[in-house]
Amino acid sequence: MRLLDIARSAYVGSPVGLRRSIAPLMAMVPTSLKYGRAYRTWRSNVTRSVHDADFVDAERRRAFAELLAIASRSPFYREILGGVDLTPEDISRLPVLTKEDLVSAGMNALAVPRSALDAGNTSGSNGEAPFGFYLDRDRSVREIAFIHHVWSRCGFQAGEPRAMLRDAYLYDRKGFIHEWEAALGELRLSVFPMTPQDMELYLDLIDQRAIRYLHGFPSAMEMLARHMLATGRRLRLPLMGVFPISEPIFAHQRETIRTAFGDVAILPFYGMSEKAIFAGEVEGEPDTYECEPLYGIAELVDDAGVPITQPGREGRLVGTSFITRGMPFIRYDTEDRATLVRTAARENCWRMRVSNITPRRKPAWLVDCDGRRIVSTDFTPSDPAFFDGIKEFQFYQDTPGVCVMKYVPSESGTVEQAVEIVAALQRKAGDAIRFEPKKVDTLVASKNGKRPFIDQRLSV
Repeated sequence: MRLLDIARSAYVGSPVGLRRSIAPLMAMVPTSLKYGRAYRTWRSNVTRSVHDADFVDAERRRAFAELLAIASRSPFYREILGGVDLTPEDISRLPVLTKEDLVSAGMNALAVPRSALDAGNTSGSNGEAPFGFYLDRDRSVREIAFIHHVWSRCGFQAGEPRAMLRDAYLYDRKGFIHEWEAALGELRLSVFPMTPQDMELYLDLIDQRAIRYLHGFPSAMEMLARHMLATGRRLRLPLMGVFPISEPIFAHQRETIRTAFGDVAILPFYGMSEKAIFAGEVEGEPDTYECEPLYGIAELVDDAGVPITQPGREGRLVGTSFITRGMPFIRYDTEDRATLVRTAARENCWRMRVSNITPRRKPAWLVDCDGRRIVSTDFTPSDPAFFDGIKEFQFYQDTPGVCVMKYVPSESGTVEQAVEIVAALQRKAGDAIRFEPKKVDTLVASKNGKRPFIDQRLSV
């Protein structure tokens, strides 16, 4: 089945023209083949790992031993590992590795020939260059098993169609704002510019295909939800699940989405392009995530690389991947931060829990006049009515103690409404931060259309 697993990954990553030409053929492949035996095995194992500690213990030891054996073929890792037999309990004896370490190692970090791997990269932001890396070609089936495990909580099954709000320019073609990807069951909807006319069309398309699941950037989902609330539009069939990706989802966004779409399940997960850690949000505990032990070994460490064991302490998320091994990621510093809720232990099947994950490139904090970080979500009420008159908004900060609320007014929105919102924020912030409104035509977005909640230019 590995050949089919590689084929699935190759299709998703193939050039645009080729993918479009073979999509009709791929759409004819039965779901049982698109998600074959390897997928079903992984799904079964992930489900079992929730409650069977003996199974998890055996699997993580086996996977860790295999990873180290493969990594030892790499000149870079061979020197780090030193030929010593290690178990998962010994992992803190190894150094924490940064992007800079792997960039410096170059091709010496590869444990298999370059020709056997797919190239990947992080997008880069805040003036930093993208980070290039390599992934196993058959990783897709393993990755999707963990994603579907999270989504299945609302009844989702492999092959069911989804509406996706996640790309600025579909197939890199400006003005091309929607596409039905029959092979993957994805109704792809551009997140830029998302005019009222665009959003009406998107809702029509969702209705036409009887889609029950919405997948994509929370900022774009919030815009669509605000449009529905402003116009009174409703979907023909209620959504069963909302799957946020790539951006943190805030309390006010959850409430806006549920006000527009009904009491729908919202199921975010934490992951990354490098496939080092995967964690699903704990049911009933927003912003608390449980790391998957079959995906790899997740750690929370302090600035010296020492594991954090005291709940309530913040640290860096470090991951050792079992999902992709051709360029091993062993004690890889994700540069994201989180707060420990519970450590990984036998009694919880090695499922570490963390909260308040803060991606370094998408900060969820503001800086007060004394230079201290303040979590921005403390200022924004969850009630959608608080933002009446605003289509979308964004906090911008380049000066400690001063935050500009950039906003795009709704069609009937007024300056007075924006001033009232800023006044309410100011009352809550007191003297720590001065809020200023600024009307704009559009908000800053990354090249793929993500609109960060905070455009933070300070580093503290």
